[in-house]
Amino acid sequence: MKRIFFKIPEYYLILIVVLAGYSPSFNIHPIYIILISIFILQVIFKNRISGLILAGLFFLINLYFLAALLSEFSEFTTFNNAAKQLLFVGLSIFTVNLIMATLMVYKYASNSDSNQAKLKLN
Repeated sequence: MKRIFFKIPEYYLILIVVLAGYSPSFNIHPIYIILISIFILQVIFKNRISGLILAGLFFLINLYFLAALLSEFSEFTTFNNAAKQLLFVGLSIFTVNLIMATLMVYKYASNSDSNQAKLKLN
């Protein structure tokens, strides 16, 4: 169960990138194809350093997303239904993304600790 739980962030990132790069005429932008390939390679090879880099970049992008969300929210003059929807959906997405980034950091940071412990035993 723990193995499946720690694989979720990479698959979530692949899904997010596919949804971001998809256009309705069954096209995916070439940059997003490269990003999808990077995440698929991360799932296959499980490189610790690239996992930490991807998790850090994902976290920083989420901070940018939060800043954009708050900027857009500040443009509302009254707290109406559209403002509530923007805030609720945006903060929900931010929370899920933050959890996934934290899981990735924990997975790859703890992976390095277990590898170092194995090296000390040998």
